[in-house]
Amino acid sequence: MAIQQSDKQLNTVPRPPIVAVMGHIDHGKTTLLDTIRKTHVAARESGGITQHIGAYEIKVVSKNPEYNQRKITFIDTPGHEAFSAIRARGTEAGDIAILVIAADEGVKPQTIEALNLIQQAKIPFIVALNKIDKPEANPDRVKTQLAELGVLVEGWGGNIPFISISAKEGKNIQELLELILLVADMETIVARQDGPADGVIIETKFDNKRGIEVTAIIKNGVLKVGDPIYTATAEGKVRTMEDCNGNVLKEATFSSPVLIIGFKEMPQVGEEFFVGEKIEEENKRLSMRQNLRSKDPNAEKQENTLNLILKADTMGSLEAMKKILGSLTLPEGAHLKIINEGIGDIFVSDIALAETAPATILGFRVKIPKDLQIIIQAKNIRVYVFDIIYEMEKFLKQEIENLFKPQEPPIKGKVEILALFSKKRSEQLIGGRVIEGRIVKGAQVKIQRGEEIIGHGKIVNLQSSKIDVKEIPEGKECGILIDSNTEIAVGDQLIFQ
Repeated sequence: MAIQQSDKQLNTVPRPPIVAVMGHIDHGKTTLLDTIRKTHVAARESGGITQHIGAYEIKVVSKNPEYNQRKITFIDTPGHEAFSAIRARGTEAGDIAILVIAADEGVKPQTIEALNLIQQAKIPFIVALNKIDKPEANPDRVKTQLAELGVLVEGWGGNIPFISISAKEGKNIQELLELILLVADMETIVARQDGPADGVIIETKFDNKRGIEVTAIIKNGVLKVGDPIYTATAEGKVRTMEDCNGNVLKEATFSSPVLIIGFKEMPQVGEEFFVGEKIEEENKRLSMRQNLRSKDPNAEKQENTLNLILKADTMGSLEAMKKILGSLTLPEGAHLKIINEGIGDIFVSDIALAETAPATILGFRVKIPKDLQIIIQAKNIRVYVFDIIYEMEKFLKQEIENLFKPQEPPIKGKVEILALFSKKRSEQLIGGRVIEGRIVKGAQVKIQRGEEIIGHGKIVNLQSSKIDVKEIPEGKECGILIDSNTEIAVGDQLIFQ
């Protein structure tokens, strides 16, 4: 690891607080930040739900000179339960948390989850009771619910700061900002003013034009364009740096959220970053750990397994997809296996792997190029893309129910062999017509010549008009790739029972 000066050798000064905004879905977290930043992020989110962590720096304008022109950095953490891991990392990056609770709905499951994460992180927090403009608002009920959870707010026998707000109408927003700064002053938040920067990775994504984009918050020091930078799993050089408004920067200092371009590999969300060169010994240790992680003790092929390829727009989305998969209830003997995962749009390599495995491709907020859509349709590859995480969860539950339901009795079919095309070892490419029932891909068949069964085989692939299909109905001609040690002749029949 790069040698860095100790904090005692460098100047420490008060730094702006980093605030994690947390709470239940649709309780107004993003609307609160919209009001603070005078922007409209919520209108651009699918379904009005925040899907990613965002970090934003604001400057407080106050009549109180003690607070005027001071900065606050906000981390907007997604509310859906699938993003709990991202939300946890958002808390770890923060100095203070705001627990947003809707006054008309009160404490919900994700409110409790967010509260647990805040308490585990051992950081101070403020309860912001939102939507007090609604007729159904009931502040006393919320305070009672919190008291039942052991959270005693100011005025109710405790010392947890509590403020009623309306993010929609902008009520008490200025007071909330000043309360944040008051709590920050009580916590004595400081940072190294000089020396190389360090901080936390908040989000990562891959842009087709710019490459790996990393959102980070600087905790100490100064980050400059040209600095070598690394995390536990990635390294690179700061090639381009932008602030939260997209302005190009030459350098940035503590508490600032920045977009960094220059990593060679995709770092993990929640990792710390440092400025400097990783030494060779550390690279070797990281490589050994990655090799150990890549060894899958369950790599052997399993029956009743649904192979999956996951593609997402960011690492945070990918993590959410995996969390949903891990939470699904599967029928006895059924398995889900992620055979590949990645960031970015669906590519030719994904389609090729899905065809070979075979596998289902699940995408979250990614695109499918038009030329690939034709291939997907022709080859009957299963590809599903979603924009909202809970819609994917709903789809998967139904998909599992359909895929792993008890198998129906085998369907009988009979094929007459009309032509022989090629033979390579045990695989034979032949042409035939289904004269009874239907024939399906993957079927085990008997090979009949006259009245005698002369061998057995397996249907490896079926084609109709040179397009791969799963089955051929009665009366249709088809191309058949069969795996059998028996040499097939024109006039033979394949019997599927």
